[in-house]
Amino acid sequence: MLDKYTRRDIRREGLKNLKRRYYMNILVVFVVSVIINGGYRLATRRTDGPVDSSFTTALNVVEESQNNSTMGLDNSLSNAYAINRLICNIFEVETVPDPEKISTTSAKYYGGVASVFVNEITGSQSFLFGILNGVNELVFSGRVAGSIVIFIFALISIFIFIYVKNVIVVGKNRYYLEQRRYHETGPGEILFPYKNKRLKNISAVMFLKYIFQVLWDFTIVGGVIKHYEYMMIPYVIAENPEIGKRDAFKLSKELMQGNKYRAFLIEFSMLPWYILSYLTFNLSGVFFSDAYIECVRAELYMRIREMKMDSLPLELRKLLNDDMLAIDHIEETEHPSGVEVLDIPTLHLRTVKSDYMRKYSILSLIELFFTYSLVGWIWEVFLYLATTGQFVNRGTMHGPWLPIYGCGGLLIILLLKPFREDPRKLFVGTVFVCGGVEYFTSWILEKLFDAKWWDYTGYFLNVNGRICFEGLLVFGMAGLAFTYILSPMLDDIYKKMSDKHRKILCIALIVLFIADMIWSVMVPNVGEGITSGLI
Repeated sequence: MLDKYTRRDIRREGLKNLKRRYYMNILVVFVVSVIINGGYRLATRRTDGPVDSSFTTALNVVEESQNNSTMGLDNSLSNAYAINRLICNIFEVETVPDPEKISTTSAKYYGGVASVFVNEITGSQSFLFGILNGVNELVFSGRVAGSIVIFIFALISIFIFIYVKNVIVVGKNRYYLEQRRYHETGPGEILFPYKNKRLKNISAVMFLKYIFQVLWDFTIVGGVIKHYEYMMIPYVIAENPEIGKRDAFKLSKELMQGNKYRAFLIEFSMLPWYILSYLTFNLSGVFFSDAYIECVRAELYMRIREMKMDSLPLELRKLLNDDMLAIDHIEETEHPSGVEVLDIPTLHLRTVKSDYMRKYSILSLIELFFTYSLVGWIWEVFLYLATTGQFVNRGTMHGPWLPIYGCGGLLIILLLKPFREDPRKLFVGTVFVCGGVEYFTSWILEKLFDAKWWDYTGYFLNVNGRICFEGLLVFGMAGLAFTYILSPMLDDIYKKMSDKHRKILCIALIVLFIADMIWSVMVPNVGEGITSGLI
């Protein structure tokens, strides 16, 4: 039974698990939260509710084009407004509230690249309201083009929700289940659903959980009860990704039988951490409570699993088949592979290596520079496309790269190598290095071309509009991901090519880059959506 002493032990054990791998735990929950929730809510967080659905961006594009307003208008349309407008059109009611007159705030979680993309494309799970609004635009407003845009964004949101956001929860749970007993558990475990051939089953179970929860939420009280009845489904499927849909729901129900109220008490005991997170602009959440709560939830699942194991029907007991998660001691190794323990055929994906102290060759450094530059360009182009509906070649150059991203990545690798053994020093060093690069790049570009390629004026703790607190925090966390995960993984991929082919590729990229640089100096890449205009 989860009495008060057991609940206290669960919280204490969760704290121990957090401290044991503190930096990796906060990094994992940071990355997963960006994917699931659209980023951390920091100083510019929303205070009036969740970020609106995917159709918000598309609808903004439609209404902006018809009203000849400026690109980037930040008016949020709620789900309630979408329903209200559809009903009014059906019954020919003309008085529909103008969303621009409703007091809402659409403050973004981050300045710069990370803000609108994750907020609008992966923001909330209200894609059904996006489809509903698309029907309204097409049938009642006669906006064929607008409805097409809305439908496209709604479909994108559905795909991302089912196969990314919903599924990554299972990977996150798998990581926290393993790390409580296996000290060398790597961040690659968040890709657990993708590393085996059970993605279709995992996504189906999680999507059904979402649908049933939404339906029960209409009853209010039933929604609360079902929240706790379904609470263990993501953990059950993280332990056994082969489990069927009916069995997953049935097993979670059995595990939570008699434990719903006690699980509520554990969650309620976390209320002070949520309050502190709010008062500290979620900084306490980023660096402590978010990861702590995940550790507590994983410990709660394992405790309930242990207590209920003997009383479960045999057919359900067999489904909890990863006994290596339930060992009572700490192993200084990784969890055994899925083939050995779960008898699941796995894809031969290279696991993320922890050889972050490696020395990168010249070829690898060049390839990393262009990779990060290309990824940065793709990120910003799709960011602008998602928010305005226009394809714009972002950045200071004409080619498909943003060298500020590549320079930042290389400086982290080269200058901060002495700090790799200490994530705290690496984080601080990344903040200073990337902040310095961003500030002086902005200053130099303004002096040379009399134009601004980015402006953080109005952001919390910005310095002359060139850098801001939230952007620096993102840089710090990204620096940890680059150092410990991405760069070693990319280096391993590059090494699969022959040196001859790598040299040819690097020379070709350098020649094209230099040519583009000369061209961009003569004819700067400026204009709407690229620069904020002449100073």
